[in-house]
Amino acid sequence: MKIEKNEMLFTADCGNTTITIVVYRENKPLFTARLNTDRRKTSDQYAYDLKNLLETKHCGTEGFEGAMISSVVPELSPVLKTAVWDILGVKAKMLDVGIKTKLDIKCVNRGELGADLVAGAVGAKSKYPMPCLIWDLGTATKISVLDKKGAYLGCTISAGINMCIEQLGSGTSLLNPIEIKEYNKSFGNVTFDSIASGTIVGTAVMLEGLSERIMEDLGFEKDKVSILITGGLAPIIAKSVRKFTPTFDKTLINDGLKLIYDYNQGGQ
Repeated sequence: MKIEKNEMLFTADCGNTTITIVVYRENKPLFTARLNTDRRKTSDQYAYDLKNLLETKHCGTEGFEGAMISSVVPELSPVLKTAVWDILGVKAKMLDVGIKTKLDIKCVNRGELGADLVAGAVGAKSKYPMPCLIWDLGTATKISVLDKKGAYLGCTISAGINMCIEQLGSGTSLLNPIEIKEYNKSFGNVTFDSIASGTIVGTAVMLEGLSERIMEDLGFEKDKVSILITGGLAPIIAKSVRKFTPTFDKTLINDGLKLIYDYNQGGQ
């Protein structure tokens, strides 16, 4: 497949555990991929990883118009920008306080809001009816709250599933870490089942309960709220949810990054 000059956009959402990469061509995602987040890596090492990834996806490193990055790992932001410049020859834009998002943020301190949450909200506002709750399952488990006009009201943040399991393993003598996989039992009679019910099903029930409380507090009608689920663990947790039917959107944050890039190019 021949790629014409300046046809593609590189987007990356750098989280504490993984970096989610989506490359777009003419507003459509060509592929989605993930790299492990490693704070020890240099820009040269990330450039090597990105080059190999792009070649594996039969995309190559030419034909890029630009790049947009969100990061909740500040020390890696300049590293990734340099890596992108080295392999793609474009200056990556970073999602920070000074960039145009067209998102009305109601938080007291806008600078405290994670770039991933901003990008996810922008993506959700463009694709789904409002009001909306976004369940983001990553290193932390988060629920973002958007009102009827798509304004960002705030969020909940709690420990992610991996973090809970790791803490159980490191803080106790008899509870070893378990594999995170689809699970539906409400309790267990062996150690694996007991930990899985408490962490995997427990996360699903927490999301359901918090969402119901948020809707009640804000006067949202349950059947008129878009419930979205995204993040690396989203497909697993979605299988344990009973009270809602969340829409799984694996490119939600990167879709938001693409829109934000367009907004800052004098586009939409």
